[in-house]
This record gives sequence, C-alpha cells and structure tokens, in this order.
Amino acid sequence: MSALRTLVVELVAGESRAAAKARAAGAELRALELGLAGHSTSFTLVARVAAALDEHHPQRVIVPAAKGASGERRAVAAACAAAVAWRTGLAVVLEGAEGELEELDGPLAFARTREALGATGLQAPLAATAVISTWNKCADVCANLDGLRAQVRPFSDIVVVDNASSDATARTIRERYPEVRLVVMPHSAYGACETFNIGFASAVTPLLAILDDDVVLPPDWLEKTVARLEREPETTAIVSSEVEEPGMPAGYLEQEHLRRERYMSTFRGCASLARSAAIRRAGFYDERLFIYGNERDLTCRLLNLGFRVLQYPSARAFHKTPFGIKMGKRSLYYHARNAWLTQLKYAPLGDLARLPWLVLTKVLMRGESSERKGQVSDATGTIGIGKSVRQTPGALGVLVRAAWSVLANVPYCLKHRAPCRAPDFELPLK
Repeated sequence: MSALRTLVVELVAGESRAAAKARAAGAELRALELGLAGHSTSFTLVARVAAALDEHHPQRVIVPAAKGASGERRAVAAACAAAVAWRTGLAVVLEGAEGELEELDGPLAFARTREALGATGLQAPLAATAVISTWNKCADVCANLDGLRAQVRPFSDIVVVDNASSDATARTIRERYPEVRLVVMPHSAYGACETFNIGFASAVTPLLAILDDDVVLPPDWLEKTVARLEREPETTAIVSSEVEEPGMPAGYLEQEHLRRERYMSTFRGCASLARSAAIRRAGFYDERLFIYGNERDLTCRLLNLGFRVLQYPSARAFHKTPFGIKMGKRSLYYHARNAWLTQLKYAPLGDLARLPWLVLTKVLMRGESSERKGQVSDATGTIGIGKSVRQTPGALGVLVRAAWSVLANVPYCLKHRAPCRAPDFELPLK
C-alpha cells in the first residue's frame, strides 16, 4: 500500500492486519476506536466516523469486516459504510474476516457492506421498506437516513415523501442518498396522513417501518423488531417500539408497567414496524384527520379486523421532538378535534356517553406529575394536553373551533361508524 493518509476504524484498541500492512508501507495512520458503548443510536456511530473524516481528511479509510462478524462489529461496519456512502473519490478498504482486503470508492463500499450484512431483494420474506414523511427538516432527515444506512439488518427500500420543503431537503437527498426513492409533493398543503399514505402505497415489501423524519434508530432496531414480529401470529399487525424524547422524566421508561410487553389500542407513529398487507387492508391513515391522532384511528380499524398491536419496549428509538404533545394552537386544535372524530367513529355508545366527563377529569384536569410518573403510558397522544390548554394563548377559541369542526364532521363519522369491541380497545385516557 502506498503512503496515503489513512484512517483506521477499529472495534478495540490494537492494529488490524490491514493497518499493519499500511503502516509497513509508510502510510500516515490515524486510528478511530469505535464501539457501541456510549453510542446508543446508529446515527451517533455514523457521526463519529464522519467527524473523523472531516478532521483528518484521509485519502483512504480502513473499516472492519461485516460478513460473519459479531453484532457490535457488524454495527460498526454498517456505520462506517453509511459515513462513506456519499463520498465519491474516497478509497475505502474493506477488511475481510480472514484479513483479505478489497479497495473500493465510498458508494461501492457502502453497497458491498450492505451485501455482506445480508441485504435482501424487495420480494424476500420479511424484507422491509422504511417510510418517512418530511417537511423542512433537512438535517434531521439526513441524520435519520444515515441511521437507516447503518442498520445491521439493512432495509430493502427507503421511501421519503417530501411535502415540498423550502429548504435543501430534496436536493440533499438526491445528491447524498441515491438509493432513496424520493417523492416530492407539488405543494406543502398536504397533511402528514396523506403524505404517509403515499409512502405506504408505494411499498412492495411485506413489512414497512413507519418513521418520523426526526427519529434516529439504534443499529439493531430493524433486526430486533423483525425478529419479534416473526415470533408473533399473523394477526399481530404492528410492533411499536419504545420512544425516548427530550424532556422525558428520568426513569419514565423504567416504570414497571412500561417495561412489559403489552397489546395496545394505539402505536407510536414515529417508530413502528407494520405488516404492509394489514395496514393496507385497514385503509392506511384517515386523511381527513390531516395530522395527529391518526395512529389510534388506524388501530381501531385494525382491531375491528381482528389484528393486534404489540408494544415492544426492548426496541427503543430516539425522537428529537420533546416529550408530550407539541405546544401551540395548531397542535391543540388537531389533537382535540381528532380525538373526538376517532371516538365518534369507533367508541361504543356507553363509552361515548361517559367520554365528556372522563376527558374533563382524566385529561384536562390531570396533573403533570402523574404524566411524568408514567401513569398515562398508553395515551401518548394526550400527554401534555392539559398543559397545552392552560398555556396556549387563545386556547378556549381553539377548542371552540375544534368543537365546530367535530360537529361538521358528525355525518362523516356516522357514515364510517364501526364500534370497536375488541379486548384491546381502550379510550385514550390511561
């Protein structure tokens, strides 16, 4: 090997065979020791490699083997491949399990690593498509895509629906992530329900991951969720991962009732794995909802079809949106309106009769302390709504507008009414 500036990425301290050969050839070496300790998301691994590339400006990178390697080594290899994927002209040396070397440029090294990690064809059993809806979050969606590239079980397909972002989102994805199927909407007035539905409809794999643009996944997220879904009967439509968010109280996710697997009446729409056929049969998201509350609405239809939704705390995702519902008039309006539209469609009459009193006493008057202690674990769409009502300027007017919209949509709700009596059905209060 010639005397090139070389970055050596190693799982533990100590030179690899490729590094030893490079040193013997007089290469200028820089080492980056990388492991999962302290890097709970795949994006943090990718970011470490990318930062080292930006700092040292190497002409060549030596990365560990992926094929036949341990879980941690595979994660590091995937992160390295993700970091170099869009850097054309950078020589990447893939070190095989037996010390054999293969030198490729960045995009080819990424493709070869995906192959070594076991990337499957689109029609392979349990192949998965990642579906992301985004709007003006270029940095966040790029971090998400880097994390998807770094999965130890690769996605077979990635679909991003860009709601006509005014920032550099579309251009950046085209330039840096050519493997992504990008759909750019003609204008930005579409709701998240509709843009997600476009992504869902385009998936041709048996599974699809429903991901917010500002979520980052651990390197084993897809591997874990697919393995868990494989152990479930075909009637389990969705595996919903646990989600950590800024501002989440310390110990919130360690509450005993949150740490157990359980079947639920909703799922986390920012990071869940679904059977494509099941949500297609249920009709995807109700586009009349526009945004917020759409997960519970879809779950009601799944329950009516005999499906179930499993909460799987062993798989965690990291969501950059702060804990609880987003503050502001728009969020309050759609959360309040859509909760009522969903219950008008699916709640049994007895529950509907009790709902106004329950909403007042168990949601609007609920203290923050009970929410922060994890006592409302499954009603994720209502955490913080009482605070929003108290702190949003003009909240009363927002609620009045939401109420008028609910009344205007009563005929629609009655037309689609199908009371849900499945054992997993619960009102959004607990």
